[in-house]
Order: sequence, then structure tokens, then C-alpha cells
Amino acid sequence: MTVKEQFFSIVIMTISGVIIGAVIDATRIYISALSPKSLLRKFSLIVEVFVWALLGVASFYIIYLIKGGEWRLVDPLSQILGIFLYESFFQPFFRFLGRVFIIIFINPIVAIVKITLKTIKGIIRLVVRILIVLFNPFYKLFVVAKRPFHRKFINLKRAIFKKR
Repeated sequence: MTVKEQFFSIVIMTISGVIIGAVIDATRIYISALSPKSLLRKFSLIVEVFVWALLGVASFYIIYLIKGGEWRLVDPLSQILGIFLYESFFQPFFRFLGRVFIIIFINPIVAIVKITLKTIKGIIRLVVRILIVLFNPFYKLFVVAKRPFHRKFINLKRAIFKKR
């Protein structure tokens, strides 16, 4: 391996360390933002371990792509350097990008879903009210016609199930 290739692999592994730091930070932020009753929050340790495992597999895949699977001591050190770089320099920038992403993409999607659900709920309420208005006279006729039969049924039930 030439010096140029080694430098390139160190830079790539450092960048992957920065990305790993960002992914872990985002995972922790999003899990802590969930309600305490959330199932995902209750199993946050398992989720974080799963994310770490996926990132480890991704790191080894990067090593496989760059170096053909040759692992050297400089690779994990470069990733640790990348994680430290993220924590000390890039964290405010990535969090800012995360807020911008949420404001630009996530909030409009949530608003559209809420508006759609409110519209559907309003249409269902309107249909139910129309049906109530249409069937209200029939309901009143049914109540009036039911009274004599209801009294006879109650008297029959009392006679059958009378306590002795």
C-alpha cells in the first residue's frame, strides 16, 4: 500500500467516524424525544446496541471496499478520531442541519397528515349528522310504537323470572 492510499484510507475512516458519531447522537436525541411510555424508549439500550452493531458492520464493509478487507490498527484509531472530531467540532453543525431537516421536511409532512386526518374526520362527522337528521323522524316513530310492546315484554319477563 502506498502512502497516498494509506492517507486516503485514514481520511475515509475518519469521515466514517464522524458519520458514526452523528448517527449515534441522532439516535440518542430521537429516543430521548419520545414519550416515556413509548416502547422504543423503554428498549433504548437494545436499540442503541443494534445501531452500534449496524455501524460496525458498515465500518467493516467500508474497510472491505477500500482495502480489500485488510484491517490495520490505524483504522479503528481513525474512526475514534472521527467520533472525537464530531463531538468537539461538528456536533453543533449536524444538530443545526437536523433542526433544518425537521423544519423543512418533517413538519410539513406532519402538518399535511394532520390536515388530511382532520378533513376525513370532519367528512365522517358530516355524514353521521346527515344520517341522524334523515333517520331522526323514523327513530321517534320507532320509540312511540315500541312503548306498548316494551311494557308487555317487561311484564312478561317479570312474570317468568319472578322470585319465589
